[in-house]
Amino acid sequence: MAGFRVVLDACVLVPIYKVDLLLTFAEQQAYFPLWSDRIMDETVRGMHRATKGRVSEERARARVKTMNDAFEDACVEGWEPLEAAIAGMPDPDDRHVVAAAVRGHASAIVTDNISDFPNAVLEPLGLQTRSSDRFLLDLVHRDPARAVACVAQTANKRRNPPVTTEAFLEALAASGAKGFVREITPYFESGS
Repeated sequence: MAGFRVVLDACVLVPIYKVDLLLTFAEQQAYFPLWSDRIMDETVRGMHRATKGRVSEERARARVKTMNDAFEDACVEGWEPLEAAIAGMPDPDDRHVVAAAVRGHASAIVTDNISDFPNAVLEPLGLQTRSSDRFLLDLVHRDPARAVACVAQTANKRRNPPVTTEAFLEALAASGAKGFVREITPYFESGS
């Protein structure tokens, strides 16, 4: 898998269309995804909360297991001793994400809670943040053909119910990836 390593924060792992696309890019070796068991626990709680209970904890844990099985080396271990050394975070409960990024040798944290991860804390550790939208835009700019293929592949995987690429992109925009959708949509309209 590609050497560019990023920690995916729980907030970007909850929206199903977004996480499916992010993981399709990872499958296509656009980057190497990382997370921790604690991030995945937050993801389970987030899925349950975001769906107002329609996704049971059991179903959410099954999704997390599928992710861990698909990306066997993604789950960072041994980050716990580093957590206490992370200072200057607005919410100390977010230190574990930074600790996992350091332990996993990540260069970025993909999160939609950018303000929770100050540059003053991250830069000395060799880290930066990217919103999911900005990260997806970076992936388009790096390799537009791969981005188009990943969108088409992800939309085609949606079977229950099946969705068109257009509907997939609309749902992705609704999950906060508006810039990415604006950038990628012309490739589908022109048939490029």
